[in-house]
Amino acid sequence: MISYIYDRKVLVPALIGAGVSIFLAISGLFSLLFLVPLGFLAYRYDYRTAWTGFAFIVIGNILLNFGILNRDISNFLFYIAMAGIFTWIVSPPPASNQVPMSIRLSFGSCLGALLLIFIMGRVISTPFFLDYMDSMLNNFLLSNTGANVVQNALLQSITVEEILDAIMSIMVRGGSLISCILLFTLCRQLGYFLARIILRRKKIDISPSSLVQFHASSILIWVLSISLLLLVLSRLINFKLIEIILWNILILCVILYLAQGIGILQFFLSKPSTPPFMGILFMILFVFLIVSPVLNLVLLVGLTILGITENWVPFRAPKINGPPTTPQA
Repeated sequence: MISYIYDRKVLVPALIGAGVSIFLAISGLFSLLFLVPLGFLAYRYDYRTAWTGFAFIVIGNILLNFGILNRDISNFLFYIAMAGIFTWIVSPPPASNQVPMSIRLSFGSCLGALLLIFIMGRVISTPFFLDYMDSMLNNFLLSNTGANVVQNALLQSITVEEILDAIMSIMVRGGSLISCILLFTLCRQLGYFLARIILRRKKIDISPSSLVQFHASSILIWVLSISLLLLVLSRLINFKLIEIILWNILILCVILYLAQGIGILQFFLSKPSTPPFMGILFMILFVFLIVSPVLNLVLLVGLTILGITENWVPFRAPKINGPPTTPQA
């Protein structure tokens, strides 16, 4: 009887969470939030419920894919793989629970980026997508035709192939990696937020690690410096494969130092001596800077530099108040 109740407490929320995740994935409008239910299961319950939910997602997608939806097999495998990677990030089994969250997020995002590049390559090469992009480009050219002859000539010289090449170039040089990190981070935080709302004052067994405590490894500064140097050399000799790999390493290092810079800022704002209104004022200012086209870049660069600076200046080192020294005679 006890095992039945226990299994029911695991299976029922896992089944509901999997159903919501599948619905979000095929909804179109909210498809980017399909990982949020898995994050909710991880933070509201435990890793067993989260992985059971993932198993139900696999079963449900197999039934839908080969029964009703009849989707492309690559899209089906991409959804399953992203769900599995995200479940490992937010709710790792005990065997890999000692791996830091930053490592799991970085490694999982790299795997997701490779899958995303593969899927995009397949989609871009389809005739339907090429015709769709060609129609979009023609409509754009018709709506932006003006009296400026030079501008019209430049717009008319743009081709669909050049646009798609530029998109793929950005994606393989870190665009897909940034997309996966943002996707996993957003769904993780939303899942935790929903769990906090439902639990209210109850304690959550698993909580996302705060950026206040996040410290990038000291080796990362060497990885950043060497990858930046090698990136310049690879561009000089036009070695594209090495350049693509170095771009992704460099962007991953920058993102980790950006997270460290945000952690430093949160550390100072969370100090008891900081007035409460300063936190609210900072959040308003932060949102304003993020939505400003130029100021958001300045903010992100500044926070990244702040994170890099902590390699030499210990901003979050605890102050040691020792006993006063007695003067010697």
